[in-house]
Amino acid sequence: MIFNVYIYEGTTSGEGLSHSLASDAVKKYCLGKGISFDVEKNGWAEGEKGKPYFTDLPVHFNVSHSGELWVCMVGDSPCGIDIQVGQEMNVRKYDKIIQRYFTMNEQLFCEKYGTEGFFRVWAHREAYGKYTGEGFYGNMPDFVGDDGFLNIEVKIPGTDKSVYIKDEPIGPDIYLAYCSEGEDDYVVFME
Repeated sequence: MIFNVYIYEGTTSGEGLSHSLASDAVKKYCLGKGISFDVEKNGWAEGEKGKPYFTDLPVHFNVSHSGELWVCMVGDSPCGIDIQVGQEMNVRKYDKIIQRYFTMNEQLFCEKYGTEGFFRVWAHREAYGKYTGEGFYGNMPDFVGDDGFLNIEVKIPGTDKSVYIKDEPIGPDIYLAYCSEGEDDYVVFME
């Protein structure tokens, strides 16, 4: 499956702006697919844990923002996306985060790859949590295998279902990961 990803660069703070940008992205996607979309009829809603959706619309989307970048992934099946604008971090803060939230394999990955490793693992965890709707603090699989590489395929804990998490290069110190159900799924960046 092909997912469209829309990027907005500029000030992205504020829930109202995020809703407006997501509405515009979903509207563009629907136009391209011949799907009727009306913001009034297909109102913005959120699942129990905050995952957004539009009511009575056979389209899935997810949003993320970091710094001056905002992204929206839209497609015909569930998805999750995360973008992180890398920054040098206070070493104490970095260590506290990875030791508190990351698995041992993920910690070793961060030790080996430094700040880049941290942001890649973080983006994978966020994209997965947004896909499941459980968020970053939900039940997470290990995103780094025993071989020391990021896992592309992960099993949803407690199920036999696999999902796929992939990195997409955006630019220097910008980390984007997305989660979807198909091994062959990919994203296309839209204007």
